[in-house]
Amino acid sequence: MSRQAGFSLIELMIAVAIIGIAAAVAIPNFTRMYIDYEARATASEITRHLVLVRTRAMTTNQTLNVQILLVNGVVQMTTTNLAGAPALQGVTTVNAGHMTPLVFNNGAIANGGVVQFNSYGIRTSVPGTGVQNITIGGTLGGVPTAQYRVNIAPSGTSGLVRV
Repeated sequence: MSRQAGFSLIELMIAVAIIGIAAAVAIPNFTRMYIDYEARATASEITRHLVLVRTRAMTTNQTLNVQILLVNGVVQMTTTNLAGAPALQGVTTVNAGHMTPLVFNNGAIANGGVVQFNSYGIRTSVPGTGVQNITIGGTLGGVPTAQYRVNIAPSGTSGLVRV
């Protein structure tokens, strides 16, 4: 009779234990990496929207306001002219389920900051609500993850940096 080749139960249990330990170490890192990605994507989308509004203000020769809110895990950006009429169709939204509340001007402005661009593309200020920077970050189990800051220069240009 020939001897059958295969793995013993002990060898299989050792392999399963090694895979379980590797998964226990890797999954939290993948989760953190995804939340960091989500924070960067949210910050990038806000930056892109600000560039779009600035360009629209210059091409239409009018002053435009962008109100930025975080509502139930969704960043909402509403663009209006000085009369309050919509300047872009609809409300631009970005899903941001794992984000901490947006921080405007290092906490000086409550949720709902307004960025205003005049017809020259220069950032102007609505008294008490003029936003110069927005900090976006995620949280995992109550612990902050990567933080990104959208800076809006007086000239109107917007930039994104990791804090």
